[in-house]
Amino acid sequence: MVVDFDMDGDGVITESEIARKERMLEIELREEKAQSQKRMAWIAMLMMIGFTGLLFSDIISETRVAALADLLGLFYIAQTGIVAAYMGATAYGAGKPMGAKTKDMR
Repeated sequence: MVVDFDMDGDGVITESEIARKERMLEIELREEKAQSQKRMAWIAMLMMIGFTGLLFSDIISETRVAALADLLGLFYIAQTGIVAAYMGATAYGAGKPMGAKTKDMR
């Protein structure tokens, strides 16, 4: 692990190498988080499309769809909330400079 911090390979770990490695780890974690959120939003959209197709097919009877109408409404609201939260977070993050710790007052 300590060898990873020695960026220039001289055997001495300086403060700048530690700071650079910490910054790289922070960027990698941020990227992993963004990829997870993106996957979650895509799955939510695909589930909404799949369930809509299932509801309009002849697989599920109309009486069962009518009985589940309230639950299905909540399902669509929840899935839309996931997609909207992802899109909002992405738009907010795009407007923020990379690594900025201060609050953006736009």
